[in-house]
Amino acid sequence: MPVPTAYWRPLKTQKGFRVFSRRNTLVSGLFHAVCWLVVLVLILHVAFFNWQLMKPLNVGGTFMGGGMATELYLMGWGVATLGLIVAILLRLPGAIYGWIGSGLLTMGIGAWWQLNYPDNDTGNAIYSISEHEIGSFMIIGVIVLSTGFYAREKLKNRVPDPEQMPVQFIAAVLLGAFFIGVPLAKYTEKPLPYCAFNKAGQQLSICIGKERVIVD
Repeated sequence: MPVPTAYWRPLKTQKGFRVFSRRNTLVSGLFHAVCWLVVLVLILHVAFFNWQLMKPLNVGGTFMGGGMATELYLMGWGVATLGLIVAILLRLPGAIYGWIGSGLLTMGIGAWWQLNYPDNDTGNAIYSISEHEIGSFMIIGVIVLSTGFYAREKLKNRVPDPEQMPVQFIAAVLLGAFFIGVPLAKYTEKPLPYCAFNKAGQQLSICIGKERVIVD
């Protein structure tokens, strides 16, 4: 006796639904993993630049008092912070916690250097940052932490929109490619020699009273 259609069609539909549901779960898991990875990378960037900016170095006798390095670190810190803001505006999973974490790290690094600020018994040392300036960074950390908790309270009951996932995923991939690719490219880049010039005569590195080195 043949099996009525009513008995086997729902089984086929149910099996297809299970496959579709499993696929959605895998896609959602990949999406969240990528977003959290990007947030972690952004936090590491913020922590690195905070550490470099708040680390008191004796810059007495250095070229421009080490100001060029400070400007680069400030620029890097600003770009990393902007990346976190973009992640928050796009509502990437974990972005709010990344913002809160960056505030905590800023406060923690500042507290560490406040407690371990080097002594200047002779009074001849010139440090790249003062204790007062470190305190200013800590205030920024408090502001970031406070705004993070405020944003979390505002957004905790908001249901994510699945239709925004493709845009969020593309944005997360682009952020990850930038904040992972640029440091890797910089790390693998061969450093320029002292007093380097290109063939067109453009100066590429610091040169004070030394013979020029022509590089390609």
